[in-house]
Amino acid sequence: MSAKKLFEILVGLLVYLLITLLWFYYAVPSMWESGTEAALITAGFGSMLWFCATTCIAVYIVQRTRP
Repeated sequence: MSAKKLFEILVGLLVYLLITLLWFYYAVPSMWESGTEAALITAGFGSMLWFCATTCIAVYIVQRTRP
């Protein structure tokens, strides 16, 4: 594996982890604390979007590793 490809993978992983941490440790708790309906709906849809993106990433990785 070339150094450029490894760098791209590691940067992508870092971005994914940062977005995940920011969403679940910063955005969602503040939305829950506010308690408005719009904030709770946004938190729910955002979490569903995160789950769909994570599932798509996992499926992509599994398909790429198959011979």
